[in-house]
Amino acid sequence: MKKELVRERPFEYLRRQNTNEPFSEETVRNWYVARAYVLDKLKDVSFAPGSGKHLHAVVEGDSPLMLAIVRHLALTAHYLNFVEYDAFNCLVCKNRTVITLVTRKDAATILQELDKEENLGNLLQCARYSLFGKVVNANSYLDVTLEIVEERPESSDFVLLTEEDAAAFVQSKSPDDVFAIDTRKAVYASRVYCLGSVIDNLPYEDIHSAGRYNRALDTFQYKVLQDKQGLRLISSRWEEDPMAVRNGLSNVFCSDCFASRALAVRRQYPAGRKLGEKERTAIWEKNNQALSLSEHGRWVVEKLIMGFSPLSGPERKEYGSLFGKRRAAFSKQLKNNAAHPAHIDICSYRDLCRVDPDSLKYDSFLMLAIPLILDATR
Repeated sequence: MKKELVRERPFEYLRRQNTNEPFSEETVRNWYVARAYVLDKLKDVSFAPGSGKHLHAVVEGDSPLMLAIVRHLALTAHYLNFVEYDAFNCLVCKNRTVITLVTRKDAATILQELDKEENLGNLLQCARYSLFGKVVNANSYLDVTLEIVEERPESSDFVLLTEEDAAAFVQSKSPDDVFAIDTRKAVYASRVYCLGSVIDNLPYEDIHSAGRYNRALDTFQYKVLQDKQGLRLISSRWEEDPMAVRNGLSNVFCSDCFASRALAVRRQYPAGRKLGEKERTAIWEKNNQALSLSEHGRWVVEKLIMGFSPLSGPERKEYGSLFGKRRAAFSKQLKNNAAHPAHIDICSYRDLCRVDPDSLKYDSFLMLAIPLILDATR
């Protein structure tokens, strides 16, 4: 029996960073339409580790809705076959998602539109993109790249997204399917992080090994997932704390990728073959490092879009000079600055292993919990 959905409307709670003013009704509507439309268009897209393919999405048009679609493609299209560094420790960024935006606006105007808080926020400060053929941030470590062009590419090997197709999609769905979100997976993703104290003593060796998370996974499966009370994402804090809203939405964007990741893992076995529990656990463990790297890439893109920045030079210097509780307090202060949040983990996965190795276990644990969350919310 299909479990009852928990429908919520979290996008209305997001406020502008500097003014704390709400976004327009049109902007919020576009976010919902973009999310539902993009998830539907990409529902069969996934790439397993080792695949040489990548997603190429072409967005035709530069209306507010189409820019919202560009935004949600960047939030969603993160895959397991992305290669950040090769075996020789060279930055290669193979198999990036390519988002092509077809626009008639001039360079300055379209960049100004994309940089708006409701669109890509800070993403283009760090992401590789090309502006009518001129490449910017060529050495970006991010797993998505944007191409801004005047004409649709001649090749047909892409997923095409148009305003007419998005409108037809909305017409074919009920309002709840587009303008409300089943937030159960997001709530469970949030609860994974609440188990941090259980896995706080993990050594960094074999950080992607499922065996190191057995106790935490058992607690999550047999205690957390059995607690059906309070399966709502929005709380009273959202009315007063803008960072609570951003943190909650982070769990929505994170859990939106669960299905494509499960599909990539499942496609490594012959079609129609039913996996036993032990076999499923083994294949998720086998893919855990690729899953974790992909999740970090997704998280960085999301944070940039949501207005976060990498630490500045002076902030990194001060962070590096502190230890223990003082370092943790400084990091918390930076990321909770509602007007100008910054995060030490906005960096490549390789650098993350150096600057904040404590955070690695959270992605690994969350990725191993995905099949349990999907089972609980089907």
